[in-house]
Amino acid sequence: MHITYQPSTAEEAWSYIAYWHRGYHNHLKHFRYGFKQFIPNHPAIIEMYEQENLIDEQKSKYRDIFFTEIYNEKDLRKFDSLLADSAVPALQKVVDILTPMAKKWGIEFPNKVEIVTTYGKGGSYNYENPGITFRMTDYKPEFMTGLLQHEFIHLLIEIPIIKKYNVPQDLKERIVDIIGFEYFGKPVQSNFENSFANKYITIEAIENDLPKAVAQMMTDYAIFKAKQQTGKSQE
Repeated sequence: MHITYQPSTAEEAWSYIAYWHRGYHNHLKHFRYGFKQFIPNHPAIIEMYEQENLIDEQKSKYRDIFFTEIYNEKDLRKFDSLLADSAVPALQKVVDILTPMAKKWGIEFPNKVEIVTTYGKGGSYNYENPGITFRMTDYKPEFMTGLLQHEFIHLLIEIPIIKKYNVPQDLKERIVDIIGFEYFGKPVQSNFENSFANKYITIEAIENDLPKAVAQMMTDYAIFKAKQQTGKSQE
């Protein structure tokens, strides 16, 4: 697998900020995510994210501020040497450890993964054009390899498992957290720790038939949610 890395252009970085503004207000804030992880630490962009609905004039204003006052390619290159020294072996470790399991899951690893650096803290993945966006300007370098491994696991299972069985955000994160913790020692996210997934996503399930375990989980989850709704309607 070939791994590359490069900084976002100004246009790419702005598009990412605009995309997650919609994603945050439409989806992620309902799972208790904060928005500062998606943006540069700048008052204007914080102000932008505090508003759910923006008119075109506001979008244009914030875009101009980003291009003229914020974007600097040097900000996005400060981890270049660490990416070269750590990203390749970290992601290769995922390939080496998960390959025997992935064959049983019916999953193939991509031939190429591109890491793109941008503003903020954290990461996201692109499964259509396999890649990872590393929000690194406010990120501690000692956690970089764990983050990249987490996003890479997301990328691997998104189409053949997560989308196939319509797994919601919280259960998706828990599945990736369990794999990351059990095989790569990555700490789990505490807000997803007490999860419906825990009963199903075991080491045995991961090493034998993860898709089957997820399918059963989602069948039972639908029954669980239906009972919850019935209970609420009777209150």
